[in-house]
Amino acid sequence: MSESKYGRIKRVRRGKGSGKLFTPQELKTYLDGELFELAKQIKEFIIAEAEKGGRHKFRKDGRGGFVNSTEVEFTTDGVEITLPEQAYYIEQGRKPLAKKVPIQAIIKWLKRYRILGRDKRSGKYRKTSAASINSTAWAIQQSIYKNGIKARPFIQASLDFTEQLISQVIDEIMIPEIIQIVEFSFSDKK
Repeated sequence: MSESKYGRIKRVRRGKGSGKLFTPQELKTYLDGELFELAKQIKEFIIAEAEKGGRHKFRKDGRGGFVNSTEVEFTTDGVEITLPEQAYYIEQGRKPLAKKVPIQAIIKWLKRYRILGRDKRSGKYRKTSAASINSTAWAIQQSIYKNGIKARPFIQASLDFTEQLISQVIDEIMIPEIIQIVEFSFSDKK
């Protein structure tokens, strides 16, 4: 009878601990905590990359803005990153003479950042009124229509960061934890 390749192992036990086995729930809690921290770091990187080169920070977006609409979750298939529609236009930009940006979206943006129009003669900011907001929004819409918006690609850099971070966590945290849990003892070869 031939000996299996594991036939020389005398014992296998958990090292550096109480000697108990991890329950599936304890292991899940530990992994969920690590993955949650990882997801937070990935989201922060995505937001920082998307903000690069922009005039306004997304942190002021409010409830439905870029920061609150960006989600990073770990699933059984891998990492799932959900971005708002705005991310497409940041990544790709907007070509001149393409479809016009809706006025309501620009008005919402003006109000969110409290951007006011200026008086042509004095150069001072005008008091906000429906007419001034509408005329400012129309001017911005026409400028975007004529000139477009420059692209600020960030998605590939975010994917590269995610891949690098996950492999780093596996190499530096998970594998050493697994190695600490398992201790092998081999019998002497005769």
